[in-house]
Amino acid sequence: MAMAAGKEAGFLEPTFPRAARIWWAWVWRSIVFGGAAGLFASFVLSLSGILEHISVRAGQFVSMAAGLALAVPIGIWVFQLILEKNFGEFRLRLVPKAPPAPPPPIDETIGRADR
Repeated sequence: MAMAAGKEAGFLEPTFPRAARIWWAWVWRSIVFGGAAGLFASFVLSLSGILEHISVRAGQFVSMAAGLALAVPIGIWVFQLILEKNFGEFRLRLVPKAPPAPPPPIDETIGRADR
């Protein structure tokens, strides 16, 4: 997966240790913030009393739906934190792709008979 990066352009090679640092930075934050959000959702559901008035199966579904509703935006927010993080040796940056090169001009002399 590691591609030769242009040293002259200032790019670093995406090595396994660098990828692991990025992954770990995302995982532990996701666990901490996701866990906190899950505890908050459980607290709100418990205080509301809604789980006492529905079946166990429905309570599991409501809890799962609440967890998913919180996990998606929190996961995206954590990913945004990682995009802004300074990893010491490097930072992640979103760089726009270069626009495609214009097609070469058409040579109108090709295919014409000499006059």
